[in-house]
Amino acid sequence: MGDAEKVILVGVGRENVELCEAAGLAIAGIFDLARTGAFGGYPILGSDDTARDEAARWSAIPVLVVPDPPAARQRLVALYQSWGYVVRGVVSPQAVISRTARIEAGAMIQSGVNVSADARIGEHVRLNTRCNVMHEVTVGHFATIAPNAVLLGRVCVGAAAYVGANATVLPEREVGAGAVVGAGAVVTRDVPPGVIVVGNPARVLHRNSEGEAAHP
Repeated sequence: MGDAEKVILVGVGRENVELCEAAGLAIAGIFDLARTGAFGGYPILGSDDTARDEAARWSAIPVLVVPDPPAARQRLVALYQSWGYVVRGVVSPQAVISRTARIEAGAMIQSGVNVSADARIGEHVRLNTRCNVMHEVTVGHFATIAPNAVLLGRVCVGAAAYVGANATVLPEREVGAGAVVGAGAVVTRDVPPGVIVVGNPARVLHRNSEGEAAHP
């Protein structure tokens, strides 16, 4: 691993491994509930229980918490921090980030992402491949913006919201905390907190009462 900064992944996914590799991070291992052995050539260190029980061994290495659903990511960040781990973020060198944008701690930004002037990206946000975050957009803590989604100027996405793949949020609209915008939806009016919207124009499907519901 040489002198590269070491990280541990919490959860797996080929895209997360490749993001770390592209950013020059050395993956020391992976904590995952469902796998044993290795993934992508990196050792599975054990489950979350292992991370808790062996924190004295592993907690000197920062972790990347990679699950896509905001509620799962929020829960795991809180757990790992309570066990003494530092949760860090990573930005792909293939992302385009304005010099006036602000990226807060723990954000994960994949390749091809554009973050434009004066955008504000909150803590532990996940910006997935080729999403487009335009000028003066605010993305709240733990929100997920899926591949190819577009947030036009001065959009506000609330904490732990999810904007699905290929969705578009029109300028100056607000997506409330915990809301889900379905894949391909076009948001033409504000989305209340905690609901799921789908379609073009986006309409309320039902309330996202589970907080971690399947994304349409």
